[in-house]
Order: sequence, then C-alpha cells, then structure tokens
Amino acid sequence: MTKRILTGFLGACGCLAAGAAMAGGASTSGDMHMAGDMHMSGNMHMGAASTTLQVSDCWIRALPSPAPSAGYFVVRNTGTRAATLTGAASPAFGMVMLHKSIESGGMSKMVMEHDIPVPAGGMVTFKPGSYHAMLEKPKQKLVVGSKLELDLQFASGEMARSTCVVKPAGALSR
Repeated sequence: MTKRILTGFLGACGCLAAGAAMAGGASTSGDMHMAGDMHMSGNMHMGAASTTLQVSDCWIRALPSPAPSAGYFVVRNTGTRAATLTGAASPAFGMVMLHKSIESGGMSKMVMEHDIPVPAGGMVTFKPGSYHAMLEKPKQKLVVGSKLELDLQFASGEMARSTCVVKPAGALSR
C-alpha cells in the first residue's frame, strides 16, 4: 500500500528520480547550502515581513517515511516591482528545497530552483506537477489535518509566512 501511494505521488509531482532513491533506502545527509543567505537545514536568515508578498492556500501532502513530503501554495506579489523567491524553511522540517517538475525525453523529473520570479502584480502557483517545496527530515510525525508554518525568503531580504494544512498522500489540491 505504501509503495503504491509513493509511486502515485512520485508520478504526479515528477519526483521519480529522487523518490525512487528515497524509496530504495537512500538518504540525504548533511546540510545543503544554496546561493544567498538561505541555509537548507531549515534555519533561514529571516528578513522583514513583506507588505507586498503574500502566501496563501498552503497545503502539505504527507507521505510515508522515508519519502519527502511536498508543499504547495500560491505566492502573490501586489507590489510594483518583480520579486524573486530564493528559499523556504519550516520549523517542522530539517530541510526545505524549492523544486519544479518538468518533462524531459518523455520522463518527468524534478529540478531544484534557486530563483523563482514572481512578477509585479502577479502570482506563482506551486501545485502538483509544477513548482513545489520538497520537505525533508520531518521533526515529528505528520498528522493529517494539523497545521504547520512555512516561511518563504525573497532576494530582497523580505519574507512571507504561511500556515499549511497537512493532507493525506492521495490529495491533489487544496
């Protein structure tokens, strides 16, 4: 049952390569660092709360261990300047990375995204099969229906916080 749910999720989000490695017992260890002030261990240098960048409709698809969970949300930019999303963190996870699922050679795969543009007056939707936050190393068991915090960091130094609802593995939308 767990393997079937995991396989269905990996196909839906395009996480086949990373998920297969995780399902096979491989693990990610150590901290990852990316450009800018973000440290991928879940501790991020937080800037000032943004007045023009908001995160809404956040939900997390909980998957059986050792598979990573995925976070989905909408980032809105009500400002007059474009913004760049550079990272994410959550006190509930040891590692949060931004990814995008893409099709390449007839196969779905995911790639890490370091800079995601959010146009002035526009929005970017993180959804299954597209952009998503890869949530690894949960600090406690994820309980369907519970709420967890997610912080987004932007190149400007601004941050935006959202509360995410944990949904079951088979969930496809908010």
